[in-house]
Amino acid sequence: MIIGLTGTKASGKGVVAEILREKGFEYSSTSDRVREEAQARGLIDYTIKDLQDIGNDLRERFGTDILAKRTLEKLKDFENIIIDGIRNLGEIEELKKQGAIIIAVDAPSEQRFKRLISRARESDPKDWDSFLEMEKRDLGKGEKSSGQQVAKCIEASDYKIINNGTLEELKQKIEYFLMNLNSQKKVVIKRDDYIPWDEYFMGVALLSAQRSKDPSSQVGACIVDEKNHIIATGYNGFPIGCSDDNLPWARKGEKLKTKYVYVVHAEANAITNATKSLEGCRIYTVLHPCNECAKLLIQSGIKEVIYLSDKYAHLDEYIASKRMLSMAGIRTRQFIPKHKTLIIDFDKINQ
Repeated sequence: MIIGLTGTKASGKGVVAEILREKGFEYSSTSDRVREEAQARGLIDYTIKDLQDIGNDLRERFGTDILAKRTLEKLKDFENIIIDGIRNLGEIEELKKQGAIIIAVDAPSEQRFKRLISRARESDPKDWDSFLEMEKRDLGKGEKSSGQQVAKCIEASDYKIINNGTLEELKQKIEYFLMNLNSQKKVVIKRDDYIPWDEYFMGVALLSAQRSKDPSSQVGACIVDEKNHIIATGYNGFPIGCSDDNLPWARKGEKLKTKYVYVVHAEANAITNATKSLEGCRIYTVLHPCNECAKLLIQSGIKEVIYLSDKYAHLDEYIASKRMLSMAGIRTRQFIPKHKTLIIDFDKINQ
């Protein structure tokens, strides 16, 4: 059996390979062929860019399948083999001619950058900007057909593994893959890079905040029941019937000429928008609730507050809020997002 590994940098391909080696597979990588070529050319302190250049040059001169052919030759005496470092469609085509199965491994970019820094290879980039530059080329942006094509290789793979969890979870995914492979069943495995509930509901709160017309602070809130059903949403704005063209939005000045005496906070709007009891519910809010909103939350029966930012924690109103929420036995916790951005790809929906 031949297994080809492709995927993004520091996604965990090496870990997947090591797990398969424990199962009796012999291992080699197309990257080994490139490093051998670098040494043959007299390069010692080479960088990833140097290796990318050499790999491109070899494919340009000898064909896009050259690294796969050289690696297959190295492993010709073994029955079960793993070939890592697949980065061009020509390499996939050559491996599939030999009956190979292609596995793609991927993980969130922030997670991969941390792994790359932790492994501390001399040739690896040392900062985020350099990582992004390497990533751009590796995925194939601006590359010729003989260059890096990892994004296309992932698309052409037979199986895709998202390595965004623990080592034990990754091992379970490999075991599941081998079980179905051995039974000769080509199963469709459910997508496992979906966002967790906390990110989903905080995302709804952030989206609600975009409805706010406040020029300085857009805050949203989302109330959820024990079954993870959304009960209500809200954002900061003026009361119904009070013109947001005539009332002030200023943050400073005479009190009656600022927004603070008029604006209804996101949490209060979410509570009043609810059409059923909030007993036992939890609320996701962009900012930690102030003292007035804390009173409403307590009275409404909400049992947990999940907030994104605590930037006003030093103000008396928020010190009082925390005190009251604690006294009322309401759980509070700050949400730490796994992703810095939420992207809605409309083009993908139409594919």
